[in-house]
Amino acid sequence: MTALAWVLFAVALGCAMLYNFGQLRDLEPRWAAALLVFGAGAAAGIGAASGLFFLCRFAVPRTPKLSLFIEAAILVWLVYETWRKRNLPARTGAIARSPFTLPLALAMIVALGVATSAMADGWEANPQGGWDAWLIWNLRARFLAVGTHPQRAWSPELNWTHPEYPFLTSAFIARCWAYAGSISDAAPIATSYSFFIALIAMLAGGLATLRSRSLGLLCGLVLLGSPGFLHEVIAQYADIPLACYMAGATMSLLLDRPLIAGLFAGLAAWTKDEGILFLVVFLTAIAILRRKQIWQSAAGAIPAAALTAVFKLTLAPRISIAVGGGASAIVQRAADPPRIGQVLSSFAHEFGAMGVGWYHPILPLIALAIALHFERERRADLLLAGAIPTAMLAGYFCIFLITPFDLKWQLQTSLYRAIAQVWPSLLVFTFCGLRAPENAAVQVPAPSPKTRKKRA
Repeated sequence: MTALAWVLFAVALGCAMLYNFGQLRDLEPRWAAALLVFGAGAAAGIGAASGLFFLCRFAVPRTPKLSLFIEAAILVWLVYETWRKRNLPARTGAIARSPFTLPLALAMIVALGVATSAMADGWEANPQGGWDAWLIWNLRARFLAVGTHPQRAWSPELNWTHPEYPFLTSAFIARCWAYAGSISDAAPIATSYSFFIALIAMLAGGLATLRSRSLGLLCGLVLLGSPGFLHEVIAQYADIPLACYMAGATMSLLLDRPLIAGLFAGLAAWTKDEGILFLVVFLTAIAILRRKQIWQSAAGAIPAAALTAVFKLTLAPRISIAVGGGASAIVQRAADPPRIGQVLSSFAHEFGAMGVGWYHPILPLIALAIALHFERERRADLLLAGAIPTAMLAGYFCIFLITPFDLKWQLQTSLYRAIAQVWPSLLVFTFCGLRAPENAAVQVPAPSPKTRKKRA
């Protein structure tokens, strides 16, 4: 339980940081702003604590708790800032109330309880998560948390742990273990669940602020009703954290918070190799579609992106994934029709496998799209929110197409996780353009005077 307390400490640190400097708390409605501060704060706090712990362990390996004193000092300062600003007037705006808010909120609470109960059963049966959690992410955390030689965590001799992977989740779990003085299953479980809750809070709160309360809560319900996605939370891999940063970056950009968006994009790069692709895609999309926000977004991404670059270029072992035969072999694989068909069919199969039985999470999206329709004036947001996950899926498709490894094995072991990474961003794309249920009622025009005379 002590490790769990250190997870909550990082969440509190991030929430205090974004409450004071994230320009989120004055958004409306207030409950949505609170969700945003919590969700974005949890994701930012875990990411910042991970990077700080990794840097301190590398710089001063004999003092594993050095970063704790830095975190405590920062938290004390942030609490003081919160107290100092306590009497500042909060901005309020008139926001139309919705009759759907209360029933949707209750439904979301019930759905969250059911999902949490199912996850708890999964963790009770297998507290160490999936195979990769035990073999890669948590094993590297053990090397980083214990002893005076943290470099063992990225030693080339441990090539089966992928020591070249970025360290966000491993370093954060190692931090919790080092501070607690013991290794327990609670830290990786709490980390995975914290990212899941943060993701729901950001999407529900962000869309409630950007669009309407009902759309925000509906998005949270659809995410909670995605069985394939929920399964990845139990697995304790780095895919849920990556999905959180990817969707959070897009959501923050739509809310005109480019600094936070850039911070999340940089932390995505520090989470997984796919996050590096996301950072490139994200900044490219902003440069093309939102040029005014590119400099703040890039500035926000610099700290985590720089940490990732330093690790990749100076510390990570040079493990070649073998492009396999050079440019001619790549072109041959990319232009092979049966190979293309195999990848396409696997994408379709894995998207279909996100459901259970007759139910698939895309069904409520189709129903909402038919019932509510999309608003034309939201085309700019739709273009931005749709371009990013589309480009990510296209990038994954190309990677699978040119991989030198056994294609069937590669698709079976990683494609479902790649789709889970993108799924929340696809929900942001869908809900940011839907008409609010409050505004979807057909407006019946008033009868003309001539019509009234005839009726009389």
